[in-house]
Amino acid sequence: MALAGCVRYNPRPMSRPLTHADLVADQLGALPWGSRAFRPDEPPVRIGTSGSGDDLLVLGWSAAELAREVEAGARLFAGFGIAAATRVANTLPGALSTPGALLIGDVHEHLGALDVPLGVVETEAAARGAWELFDRINAEVLVVPEAADVPFFRFAPAAERPWWRGIVWLRRGAAGARAAAPAGFAGWQRTWLAVPEVTSFAAASCARDGLHVTDGVTVEAIDGELVVSAAATAWPARYRTGMRGQAGSTCACGAPGQVVVVV
Repeated sequence: MALAGCVRYNPRPMSRPLTHADLVADQLGALPWGSRAFRPDEPPVRIGTSGSGDDLLVLGWSAAELAREVEAGARLFAGFGIAAATRVANTLPGALSTPGALLIGDVHEHLGALDVPLGVVETEAAARGAWELFDRINAEVLVVPEAADVPFFRFAPAAERPWWRGIVWLRRGAAGARAAAPAGFAGWQRTWLAVPEVTSFAAASCARDGLHVTDGVTVEAIDGELVVSAAATAWPARYRTGMRGQAGSTCACGAPGQVVVVV
């Protein structure tokens, strides 16, 4: 199987889109990277994961690849209005997984924003501790996984939070029911789409809810499935996300560029 190698890799445009299972099988055939190869002068400096159990895929980035990810994330988060000194909290995994608090921390450092990992919140006790920190530092933006039930919100103490201006929902798969923000929140809400097998910063929504594809990333809809590829990447040329959707080029906001709909 021909997978991406280092930054010199130049796949054929018509190469078959690969699935997560393809990548896992290739990796298990020649641990730890499969047929992917890092150059001796560009070894991996960051490790992440996608999937779990028998579907666990180990992701790795060289310094140059990680820098491209950080730059892409900085463009995406800057589009949300995050800038120097912005206080951004998150309840994403803080372990060596991607996307997670570690990668967001790199992006915030690049922007000069304050990164506030709250930890994964799964219990009422954890939620209360996280809210105490959130309120103590007056976090302006919160990043949470998109899910039908977010314990962090379910156990939110009643309080006025005029400094809290935005929520970023992280989506890694098909669109589903979204938890309701706590009562009293009146700020903006945006969606961040991650496809870590290709890029953790694939797309971001605008004020009109159009999901705009990041520069350097291309999304195709093949038989209703979204296939993602990215320029200057060491990952597969074309990756089958398993997400159903449509790809287009117009959005009600009027901004140029490719727009996708995930269903």
